[in-house]
Amino acid sequence: MVFLGLDDIQSKQLEYEVVPCRARLQLTRMLRKAVDSENSNAFIARMNNVINICRNVLGLPVSLIETNDWGDYEFVDVGWISAELEVSMRRPDTSELVETLADLIQNGWLEIDEVNQVLASHDCSFSFAHSCVKQDVIVQVTPVDEIEADEEDEVVNIRLLVRRMETALQQDDYPGVLHSSACVFETLAKDVVAIAGVQNQTLASFFDRYKKESKLPEPVLNYILEVYKRRNTEPLAGHGQLSSPTIQKEEATVLTEMTKAFVRIERQLSNVQVKQIKKDENKK
Repeated sequence: MVFLGLDDIQSKQLEYEVVPCRARLQLTRMLRKAVDSENSNAFIARMNNVINICRNVLGLPVSLIETNDWGDYEFVDVGWISAELEVSMRRPDTSELVETLADLIQNGWLEIDEVNQVLASHDCSFSFAHSCVKQDVIVQVTPVDEIEADEEDEVVNIRLLVRRMETALQQDDYPGVLHSSACVFETLAKDVVAIAGVQNQTLASFFDRYKKESKLPEPVLNYILEVYKRRNTEPLAGHGQLSSPTIQKEEATVLTEMTKAFVRIERQLSNVQVKQIKKDENKK
């Protein structure tokens, strides 16, 4: 059966999946190569087809550019679809990106093995495969309890960290909630900053850079830093200590819900930024 979209279970599974900016860049580069052509008009037509596939997933109007009387495309149209190609992998949230990639693979613009290789290299917990009968594209989402990650490695899939946080709350392990929340914030910040130099650093060491890159309000960012610092001092959250933990159920419950909310908001604000840049450029 042809790919018709994610089902409700898959969408729920991917709610806290964050596809790193580096992965999105690599996918964009693959798209550039896919549409390349020595014939300029063919190149533009191929770009137009790709961006319409991407825009359809998001429910955006499709582009219907036409050639002029000389059989060429207008410069302004070429600039517009070129810009659209560059944001096609950045604009979607995770579920939308998965559906976009599935459509691009289904329509022959991307190679399934190359896409899966990029996703695997960035520890994404979803991949693509061909169905046995008609070679249609299907989406495979790894259950969170099957995601492999080193317990000492804090830079892991945010889905896994959120599940750890929720499990800790259910088990009344409130320092564990604090620990997982701080790991979520650090991982999210590294994705937002998106430079190789911060990948092995602590959040505190590059927080000023994150503060400049993030679109979250300053009080929220200050709260995130406080949570991260507290993890290093709270008994049983960051280090073994003889003292009793101070964090209680009410605070841990609030922290769990706020952490999940901040993940969603950071991604949504990133999408807004892409749209705003696009809008401003159209005014020029």
